[in-house]
Amino acid sequence: METTLPPAPFHTQREDLLALLPTSTVLKYGKGQVIYGPGRPSTCIYLVTAGTVRLSHMPDDGHELVLELIRVGELFGESGFLRVDRVAERATAHGDANLMAWSVSSIEDLIAKKPRLAVSLLQAMAQRTAHFVHHIESLAMDNIERRLARSLIRFSERLGTLGEDGSIRLMPLSQGLLARHIGASREVISSQMNQFRRLGYIDYSRSSLVLHGKALAAWTTTGPPGSELSRPERTSLSATAAL
Repeated sequence: METTLPPAPFHTQREDLLALLPTSTVLKYGKGQVIYGPGRPSTCIYLVTAGTVRLSHMPDDGHELVLELIRVGELFGESGFLRVDRVAERATAHGDANLMAWSVSSIEDLIAKKPRLAVSLLQAMAQRTAHFVHHIESLAMDNIERRLARSLIRFSERLGTLGEDGSIRLMPLSQGLLARHIGASREVISSQMNQFRRLGYIDYSRSSLVLHGKALAAWTTTGPPGSELSRPERTSLSATAAL
């Protein structure tokens, strides 16, 4: 039996938003379908009701930087408030995804009537901004090993389901996605994943990834950035991934 990990503040946030927002038609997107992007900026605020959405930064050179995987109960599309012709943000259905959407103008009208909605939206934006700050700090200060370790741990905490044995299982994550998230090549990610496996932090195949998370988390907190990884204790954290 598996239990979905509690999304902490986001559960309360979702309940608040659902109570404050009117019912919306559910929009269905297939895997890989672009919801909005640089040439077609967001004009709506979206709420994920099923599946996962990949939020990315798309610079002029076209190389995607994965910012976040938006999970059920979370909002995205706030760039629509800017009302500009072009943005560097792109939202893509990471798998099949169901969304509810409200136009920016309708949200502005609702905020005038329900100030609590503005507070909930600001909370959601502040939480995501705080994550982006931590991620930028990691990109600037951490080596590849630590960036990858932090990302694996965070994705398992956000997207995972807890098993009876204490393991955490999550949706497939490709080496390409991990590379675009931490600013590395797929070859480097493959090498680091192999290193983690040799040292006992993970076991993986094409269909699964087992992450020994307590030891890996302890290493990211205490190990010096340039140090060799020490062999972890066998307390395990599991995740499913397509590598």
